Amino acid sequence: MRRTDVEKTKEILRLHDELGLSQREIAAATGCSLGTVSSTLSKAKAADITYPVEMTAKQLGSALYPPKDGTGEEKHSEPDLENIHREMQRKGVTLTLLWEEYKTAHPDGLMYTQFCQRYRDFRKQNDVYMRKQYKAGERLETDWAGLTLPYGEGQKAYFFVAALSASACLYVEPFRDMESHSWITAHVNAFTYFGGVPRILVPDNCKTAVQKADYYDPDINRTYGEMARHYGVAVIPARPRKPRDKPHAENGVQIAERRIIAKLRNRQFLTFEEMREATLEELDRLNRQPFQKLPGSRLSVFLETEKDALRPLPASRFEYAEWKTVKAGMDYHVEFDGRYYSVPYQYAGRQLDLRATANSIEVFCEHERIASHIRSYTRQMRYTTDEGHMPENHRAVADWTPERFLTWARKFGPSTEDYIGWLMEQREVPEQAFKTCAGILRLGTNLPAGRMETVCTQAKTQNISSYKYFKMLLQSLQNQPTPAKPIEHINLRGSSYYGGETHA
Repeated sequence: MRRTDVEKTKEILRLHDELGLSQREIAAATGCSLGTVSSTLSKAKAADITYPVEMTAKQLGSALYPPKDGTGEEKHSEPDLENIHREMQRKGVTLTLLWEEYKTAHPDGLMYTQFCQRYRDFRKQNDVYMRKQYKAGERLETDWAGLTLPYGEGQKAYFFVAALSASACLYVEPFRDMESHSWITAHVNAFTYFGGVPRILVPDNCKTAVQKADYYDPDINRTYGEMARHYGVAVIPARPRKPRDKPHAENGVQIAERRIIAKLRNRQFLTFEEMREATLEELDRLNRQPFQKLPGSRLSVFLETEKDALRPLPASRFEYAEWKTVKAGMDYHVEFDGRYYSVPYQYAGRQLDLRATANSIEVFCEHERIASHIRSYTRQMRYTTDEGHMPENHRAVADWTPERFLTWARKFGPSTEDYIGWLMEQREVPEQAFKTCAGILRLGTNLPAGRMETVCTQAKTQNISSYKYFKMLLQSLQNQPTPAKPIEHINLRGSSYYGGETHA
C-alpha cells in the first residue's frame, strides 16, 4: 500500500475506534467515499485490526488484502477499462468516482494507484483516439478540407468538416464556395445533424470565422459571433499554427478526405445536389463503421455518451445576416447590393452599420437600430424610402408621380410634354428624373407658352437632359436680339419695283 493509503486507513480506524464517529462523519473528515470507509472497516474487522496500528505498509496491505491462492500473489477483479473510458466522457465523472464504484462492487479489487495506472496504460495503447480527454458535449471543432471534388461543367465543391471532441462523431457537407454564408450554413446544419449544441466551438483562423487573427485575443467575425450567440455557444479559435488546439478536426479532415472525398473521386456528378446526397450517404456509412481499436463506432459512442450531453437546439433556426459598414448619403439613403434604403435625415453623412438578411435590411448607429426595411430585389424599385425619415420640406414632394409631371408639362404644350416624358425615359427609373423635371417646369412658369415650347424642342434635339444645361440653353435664347419688323408705307417701293417691270 502507498503511504497515503496507509495513513488514510489508520485515520479511518482512529476516528472509528477512538472517537466513535459514524461512517458518514469519517468519510467527510478524511475525504474518502462512504464505500471506501465501509470497506476498510469491514476488512479491518475481518483481519482483527484495531487502532493503534503498529504495522508496516506491506504488512497492513497483506492483512487487509490477503492472497487468494498459494502463489502468494494477490488476485484482483480487473476493471472494465473500455467501459471506464466511455464513462470518462460523461460530464462530471472522474477516475476517483469510478474507482470508488469499482471498489464497492469488488472489495478485493485494485487500490486507487493501481486502478489509475491500469487506465493510463489502456489510454497509451489507444493513443490515436485518446491523446487528450474531453467531456461529452463540450467541444465541436470545425475546418475546411483541403481536397475538392468536381461537378457539373468545370465547377468544384469545397467540404466542411466538424468533429465532436468526445465521441469523434463527424459531420461533412459540400458547398459551392467557402464564403461566409456557406460557413454559417454549415455550422447550422451540423447542429441540426447532431440534434444539439456544444458549449464551445473551435474553428480555424479562416476569414469567415476570425476577422483578425491574434495569438491571445482574436477578433471574431461579426456574423459568426451573432450565430454563436443565437445558439448559446462560446467561440474559442485555434491559435495560429497550433493544430493540436483542434486535433479532432485535423484528424476528421484526413478521414473525410480518405474515406469520403477520395472514395467519390471517380464518380461523375452532373449537379451539386447529386454530390451532396452522395456525401451524406458516405458520412452515415463512416459514422456507423466500427472502430479498429475501440468497441463500437462513432455513432454508437455519440448516442451512448454525447447526444444527451449536448444542449437543446433553440426554437428557431439562425437566419444568416451580412454586416456592412455604410455611409449615409446627403439624400439620407444607404446602399446595399445596388439598392438604396432610407434612414432618418439627421444621420445623413454619418458612418452606420447595416445588417442584411434574406428578407430585411436593418441600419444601426452605435448599436441602436435606426431604420428597418423589407429587402428589395426588383430592378424597378432601387430606392426604398420611409416618409418618416424625411424632413418636412421633402414630405411635400413624396407623392410625385410621372403622370403628375406630364400633366404639368401639358399646360405649356405638346413639345414640353414630349420633352418631359423623354427626360424620365433617360433614367433607369422615372423617380431619378423628378427633381430635374420639377426644376425645368418651374423655369417655364414665367415664360410665354410659345417660348417654353421652343426651348424644349431644341433641348430634345440637342440631347440636353440636365437642369443646368437646360437653363443655359434658355438664357442663350433669351439673349438673342429679336429681328426688326419691316416698315410698311405707301411711298416705299417694294421688291417688285426692282424686278424689271415698266412703270408709268
